[in-house]
Amino acid sequence: MNYSSATKPAKILNLESLNDLNERLYLTRSNDILYLNPKSTDIKKSDHSERFIFNLQTSDINIQPSIRLVSCINRLGKRYNHFQCFVVEPKDQSTGIAVIMVKLDDPKAFYCNVRILPLSTLSEVASPEIDSKLLTINLEKSKCILKTDITITPSNTGEAQYAVHDVDVSAISELVSQNEIIELKRELEFQASKLIAHYFQEILSIIVNETTPNNGTPPVIPDDYVLTLPSNQLKEMLSASAISACIALEITGYNVVKEINRDWRSAAAFINYLL
Repeated sequence: MNYSSATKPAKILNLESLNDLNERLYLTRSNDILYLNPKSTDIKKSDHSERFIFNLQTSDINIQPSIRLVSCINRLGKRYNHFQCFVVEPKDQSTGIAVIMVKLDDPKAFYCNVRILPLSTLSEVASPEIDSKLLTINLEKSKCILKTDITITPSNTGEAQYAVHDVDVSAISELVSQNEIIELKRELEFQASKLIAHYFQEILSIIVNETTPNNGTPPVIPDDYVLTLPSNQLKEMLSASAISACIALEITGYNVVKEINRDWRSAAAFINYLL
């Protein structure tokens, strides 16, 4: 068995908790009623009063990652129904975004899938829809997409465990050397996944305790589930997503993107501030 796919403790004992980090972050929320139509350069207005954009602000640096609750579809227009998805921009209109996809696998475990789009903007993958409560994005419109999938489960003693699956960085292989690809995959499998698991294990109880299974089938987390959470749990869910996305973007930028696109440095600045 590959070590990365083996089950390991998710909590890092000498690392600050999500609750500690949130003491230094301020969450703001506003209506996200303007968006870019990917087929034009014009800004289109839409009466999506239930669409929100969240920003994590700090008092010390001018970095404000934004998080949107989104609906993800594939190239055939089929929605990933069982996933609650968040798209994170390290800075406004960043070239280089990440999507965090959370799915409850059974009443006690969930997947945290990270999709890294290091060369795409949100407007390039957005599919504005009049009848959708959420902004819809099509990941397959991306110039390239990298991924790492993490499963988080409680152990018999209640402590969270994690395992890593399906790390794929081949989409960027034509732009960088083979050694850089190998190093990026190693970093995502070990360093990035370990950090992401550390923060997402803290919100395992939020999802497990609040979501009711449906006759043995994979539970569906409703679109409005996150928006109905108490303010402290909402902040934890969103900050865990933003931190995880920025970790993935920083590692991808440092290892392979480098000077191809410098926007990854905003993610690096945010992570360096926190960690």
